This record gives sequence, structure tokens and C-alpha cells, in this order.
Amino acid sequence: VCLQETKLQAEHVGREVPEELLGGGYDSFWSCSTAKKGYSGTAVFVRRECVHAQGIEGGGGTAAVAVQAAPPKKKKQKKLDQFFTKPKGDDGAGDGGAAPAHLPTVPPSAVTYGIGDVHDDEGRSVTIDLPGVTLTNLYVPNAGAKLERLSARTDGWDARLLDFMREKERARQVPVVWLGDLNVAHAAPDVWNDGAKHLDKCAGTTPEERASFSAQIGAGYVDAFRRLHPDSTGQYSFWSTRAGNRGVNKGLRLDYFVCSAALFGARGTAAAHLPDGSPCAARIVDSSIIPDFLGSDHCPVVMELDMGG
Repeated sequence: VCLQETKLQAEHVGREVPEELLGGGYDSFWSCSTAKKGYSGTAVFVRRECVHAQGIEGGGGTAAVAVQAAPPKKKKQKKLDQFFTKPKGDDGAGDGGAAPAHLPTVPPSAVTYGIGDVHDDEGRSVTIDLPGVTLTNLYVPNAGAKLERLSARTDGWDARLLDFMREKERARQVPVVWLGDLNVAHAAPDVWNDGAKHLDKCAGTTPEERASFSAQIGAGYVDAFRRLHPDSTGQYSFWSTRAGNRGVNKGLRLDYFVCSAALFGARGTAAAHLPDGSPCAARIVDSSIIPDFLGSDHCPVVMELDMGG
């Protein structure tokens, strides 16, 4: 489970995720901004023992969920559980009455923070090395209301991110996935009003940001949702709260899973290999968006990754 824009400081968080949030059995890894307080921040929750998971089918797969979570403004928050609420009447069965399912433990062998960019002190990335795959959770810098950070975003961050993921792929010889709020609406179906003249001057929809994302995809990586659902329209992960756009679904798709192409290969034929030289059987099963999940101007996005076990 991956979070972006947590806005927390190191003194607010701990290693173990409170039991009331996810049922217990998770460790947390936080990257907090040291540049300024109450800003940016990312986190990854990783299962450390076999526990019940609500509303997720079991089997050999794991699910990675990226959501936008920000603290309420009225009260000063001191504990992690204050940033989450449990739905009233929740009986632990999940949507549609599905019974809780056991999911396997997938412990990380290493956790790193930052990508070697000047924005690293803003707490924008957490990378976990899992058996057979590397996951990097990101909150990509916004280009700014006046595009004052556009060059730093496209020429700096985006270029460094691509180098970082390539380096991880070469070093571990396993596929990589980077995910989260990537702050770009890449193609026409990802923007509710694509073609509007002002979009070229709006952060997230500038030609420079879109071209930069295209360059990352062109380097051998895949936008998982768009690969699996090429003709899908009206699927967004962000809506302006100020404009009241969520109810009428005037949104942008800003949240992604970008992954090595090998994860879409048939099992046993993928180019990726495990460190011991054996074939990597991991593959992407599905990716989806959950627009009905409220609590933020973003909604969760989900990817199911079959680890082949």
C-alpha cells in the first residue's frame, strides 16, 4: 500500500502500522520532507506476516494501492491513526460481501529513499526491493501554477527518475515498477477537456510534461492501466475540489503504475531474471481505478501483480 502527499514529519510516524488501519501485520517506510514541514511526503506499507486483507482476492498475487492522503486542517495531528477513518458499519468483509482473504508475506530485502535528485529532501520517493520486482512509490514535483518548476521537473526530475529506474533494473536484474502521483495527464483520454487551449499552460498537461512521459515510456516501459485498457475513457484519478469537478467527472488521470515491459510477457518468456539467473515469473494481472473512494481530491489506483508463487 503506497501513499503520497502524507505531509507528515518523522516524529509523527513509526515502523509498525497501527492495527486499526489495516488489521495489523504491516511495517511502514516513510520518506518525510526535511525541506519544510507539512509538505509532500511518501510512505509504503508492507505486509510482514500473513494477515486478513479486506476485499482482496487471495491466491498467488499481491496488490499495490496508491492513494492520496492528506491530514484534516482543523486539528493538529500527532498519531498516524488520526489520518485514517474506518467506515461505519464495516464488518471486515469488504465490498460486495467478499470474505477476508489471506495474502502471502513479501518482505523487502532493502528500502531506499530518494532518486538522487535535488528534490530528495522533499520526501518524494520510497523504493522497496521485493523478490522478483522493485517498486518505487513517487510523489512527482508539480511544475507550479506559473510553470516556474517546469524545467526542473522535465529536464531534472524526469530524466533522473528514468536513469534511477534503469540502474535498479540493471543492478537487480528484475523488473521495476514506479507508481503514484506522477503529476502528468499523458494522453487525450486522460484529460476530461483535452484540446482546450489553456491546457498547454497548465501544470500536468503541458506539451513538455507529456513529451517527457512519452520519452520514459519509449525507453522500454509501460503505462499498465493504458496497456490493459487502451480504449477506456472517463477514467480519472484526480478532480479539482475547488471547481467541484468530481460529481460531474471532470478529471485528470495523474496516478499511474509504470513498469518494465517484461511484466506483460508470458510466464517463462519474460526477459527479466532473478538474481540467481532463474527466470522471473512475475507478471501484471490487472490495473484499475477506484473513483468512488472518497477522502481526497485523488482516488486510489490499483495494480494486481502475480509474483508467480
